[in-house]
Amino acid sequence: MDTFLHRPGTSPYKKENQMNKKSASKVAVVAVLTLFLGSGSAIAADSAATPKPKTISAEKVAHQTAVTAYKAAIATYRTSANAVHAAQKAAIATAKTARDAALAGAKTNDAKLAARAAYKSAVASAKSTHDAAIAALGAKPVAPAKPAK
Repeated sequence: MDTFLHRPGTSPYKKENQMNKKSASKVAVVAVLTLFLGSGSAIAADSAATPKPKTISAEKVAHQTAVTAYKAAIATYRTSANAVHAAQKAAIATAKTARDAALAGAKTNDAKLAARAAYKSAVASAKSTHDAAIAALGAKPVAPAKPAK
């Protein structure tokens, strides 16, 4: 029944596909030519005009200097704070390992209670050491305010 529509092995849309490809290539050529022809006048206009030298106000220079100093200060603060956090984490991990070993070897409830109490004490000591070290770092650096326009 289909034999009257098209021959076997051929597509009825072949001519349409070829026409779409040809029109697409024509559109691409026109677009490329438009870009090249239109940009020639823009290039000529750019080369003819002399750029104005930019002047930066004293406030902007001071702000840029303050931002640079802030970035250095915050990097130092973060590095120190990360070291303090890592030390606390290591102290708690050591205390946990000691507690687990003590609990594994403990036979009585008193020994288990002593292991848990030693862990709580070690965690409290690590927290107080952490808090003291963070306090010793001082206040966190504050970003400079933007200059008024």
